[in-house]
Amino acid sequence: MKKLLLGIVMLFSITMNSHDLHENISGVWSSDETSYYVVILYNEDEGYKFVNFSLYEQDTVEEQIIEVTDDYVKTKLINPDNDWEVFITYSYENNTLMCTFEGDSNHSTLYKKHWIVTN
Repeated sequence: MKKLLLGIVMLFSITMNSHDLHENISGVWSSDETSYYVVILYNEDEGYKFVNFSLYEQDTVEEQIIEVTDDYVKTKLINPDNDWEVFITYSYENNTLMCTFEGDSNHSTLYKKHWIVTN
Protein backbone atom coordinates (compact mmCIF):
# COMPACT_ATOMS: atom_id res chain seq x y z
CA MET A 1 0.00 0.00 0.00
CA LYS A 2 2.86 2.35 0.84
CA LYS A 3 4.52 1.60 -2.51
CA LEU A 4 1.28 2.34 -4.35
CA LEU A 5 0.84 5.64 -2.53
CA LEU A 6 4.48 6.57 -3.18
CA GLY A 7 4.07 5.67 -6.86
CA ILE A 8 0.98 7.87 -7.18
CA VAL A 9 2.74 10.79 -5.48
CA MET A 10 5.78 10.43 -7.76
CA LEU A 11 3.61 10.23 -10.89
CA PHE A 12 1.67 13.32 -9.80
CA SER A 13 4.94 15.17 -9.15
CA ILE A 14 6.34 14.27 -12.59
CA THR A 15 3.08 15.29 -14.29
CA MET A 16 2.96 18.62 -12.46
CA ASN A 17 6.61 19.42 -13.23
CA SER A 18 6.15 18.74 -16.95
CA HIS A 19 3.69 21.65 -17.15
CA ASP A 20 5.66 24.05 -14.97
CA LEU A 21 7.84 25.60 -17.68
CA HIS A 22 5.07 26.81 -19.99
CA GLU A 23 2.99 27.99 -17.06
CA ASN A 24 5.94 29.93 -15.67
CA ILE A 25 7.24 31.52 -18.86
CA SER A 26 3.95 32.44 -20.54
CA GLY A 27 3.44 36.20 -20.40
CA VAL A 28 5.13 39.51 -21.20
CA TRP A 29 8.82 39.89 -20.33
CA SER A 30 11.39 42.68 -20.61
CA SER A 31 14.98 43.54 -19.75
CA ASP A 32 16.68 46.84 -18.97
CA GLU A 33 19.18 46.02 -21.75
CA THR A 34 16.76 46.35 -24.70
CA SER A 35 13.71 48.29 -25.84
CA TYR A 36 12.07 45.03 -26.96
CA TYR A 37 9.52 43.07 -24.97
CA VAL A 38 9.01 39.36 -25.57
CA VAL A 39 5.52 37.87 -25.40
CA ILE A 40 5.48 34.12 -24.80
CA LEU A 41 2.26 32.29 -25.56
CA TYR A 42 1.50 28.59 -25.15
CA ASN A 43 -1.43 26.33 -25.87
CA GLU A 44 -1.58 22.56 -26.20
CA ASP A 45 -2.70 22.59 -29.85
CA GLU A 46 -0.14 25.02 -31.28
CA GLY A 47 2.66 24.87 -28.70
CA TYR A 48 4.79 27.96 -28.09
CA LYS A 49 4.77 31.28 -29.90
CA PHE A 50 7.39 33.96 -29.16
CA VAL A 51 6.77 37.51 -30.42
CA ASN A 52 9.08 40.45 -29.74
CA PHE A 53 7.91 44.04 -30.00
CA SER A 54 9.38 47.46 -29.37
CA LEU A 55 7.30 50.57 -28.83
CA TYR A 56 10.45 52.64 -29.33
CA GLU A 57 11.41 50.96 -32.64
CA GLN A 58 7.75 50.43 -33.66
CA ASP A 59 8.68 46.92 -34.75
CA THR A 60 7.80 43.27 -34.18
CA VAL A 61 9.92 40.16 -34.71
CA GLU A 62 8.81 36.54 -34.31
CA GLU A 63 11.02 33.70 -33.17
CA GLN A 64 11.13 30.18 -34.59
CA ILE A 65 10.95 27.35 -32.04
CA ILE A 66 14.01 25.07 -32.35
CA GLU A 67 13.83 22.83 -29.27
CA VAL A 68 11.56 22.35 -26.25
CA THR A 69 12.50 20.43 -23.10
CA ASP A 70 11.19 20.37 -19.53
CA ASP A 71 13.92 22.87 -18.56
CA TYR A 72 14.23 25.28 -21.49
CA VAL A 73 12.95 26.47 -24.85
CA LYS A 74 15.43 27.28 -27.62
CA THR A 75 14.45 29.64 -30.44
CA LYS A 76 15.96 31.27 -33.51
CA LEU A 77 15.45 34.98 -34.09
CA ILE A 78 16.26 36.74 -37.35
CA ASN A 79 15.61 40.47 -37.51
CA PRO A 80 14.97 41.17 -41.23
CA ASP A 81 15.69 44.89 -40.75
CA ASN A 82 19.38 44.30 -39.99
CA ASP A 83 19.91 40.52 -40.61
CA TRP A 84 20.70 40.10 -36.90
CA GLU A 85 20.51 36.35 -36.19
CA VAL A 86 20.69 34.68 -32.78
CA PHE A 87 19.69 31.48 -31.04
CA ILE A 88 18.07 32.18 -27.68
CA THR A 89 17.74 29.65 -24.87
CA TYR A 90 15.01 30.56 -22.38
CA SER A 91 14.99 29.01 -18.91
CA TYR A 92 13.03 29.97 -15.80
CA GLU A 93 14.65 30.48 -12.39
CA ASN A 94 13.50 32.35 -9.28
CA ASN A 95 10.69 34.30 -10.98
CA THR A 96 13.01 35.50 -13.75
CA LEU A 97 13.57 34.41 -17.33
CA MET A 98 17.21 33.69 -18.16
CA CYS A 99 17.90 34.32 -21.85
CA THR A 100 21.18 33.10 -23.31
CA PHE A 101 21.97 34.54 -26.75
CA GLU A 102 24.32 32.85 -29.22
CA GLY A 103 25.11 34.10 -32.72
CA ASP A 104 25.49 37.73 -33.75
CA SER A 105 25.39 38.52 -30.04
CA ASN A 106 26.75 36.28 -27.28
CA HIS A 107 25.52 37.13 -23.81
CA SER A 108 22.98 36.24 -21.11
CA THR A 109 20.25 38.55 -19.87
CA LEU A 110 17.67 38.32 -17.10
CA TYR A 111 14.12 39.28 -18.04
CA LYS A 112 11.39 40.26 -15.58
CA LYS A 113 7.71 39.49 -16.02
CA HIS A 114 5.06 42.17 -16.48
CA TRP A 115 1.60 41.46 -15.15
CA ILE A 116 -1.36 42.60 -17.21
CA VAL A 117 -4.42 43.24 -15.07
CA THR A 118 -7.87 43.19 -16.66
CA ASN A 119 -11.29 43.73 -15.19
